[in-house]
Amino acid sequence: MKVVILITLVLLLVARRIQHSIGFQQYRQTTLTVRMVLFVLFALSLLSGGLVTPSLLIPNGIGIIAGLVLAYIATNHTQFEKRGEGLYFKTHIWVEIVVITLFVVRFSYRLYVMRDMFQPGQTELDPQTKIAYMHDSFTGFIFLTFCTYYIGYYSFILKEAKKALSQQ
Repeated sequence: MKVVILITLVLLLVARRIQHSIGFQQYRQTTLTVRMVLFVLFALSLLSGGLVTPSLLIPNGIGIIAGLVLAYIATNHTQFEKRGEGLYFKTHIWVEIVVITLFVVRFSYRLYVMRDMFQPGQTELDPQTKIAYMHDSFTGFIFLTFCTYYIGYYSFILKEAKKALSQQ
């Protein structure tokens, strides 16, 4: 039952993200700034974990590079539109599809890895198994890809929106 609820919530989040990716989104400086700060804090916490476990540094670095590449592509294809209610921007649809696919793949992978925890009558996992779950290089790669993509992309949107709004 827990798995069904979790999968349903994730599918709703993915559907909402897809809905936002298809059309123009209204520019809201505060919302983008708060999201960007949260992604920075999350990325810093992931990177600090990499300092404790040096084997995570390479996947983390690859994730950062992948996020920057995605942000670069997205920023080169972003469209802005001024309307009566304010400024709107549209994300590059293929970059969003890649980001959503990474999220779904990571979630599916994590469910597969943690499938033993969802078995009926499952008791406490041994400490070695818990440590293995916490030091997953694939998860660090995916999350740092997300973080650097959104930090870079939101920074670009904030900068370009200021230019567009000052030209009114």
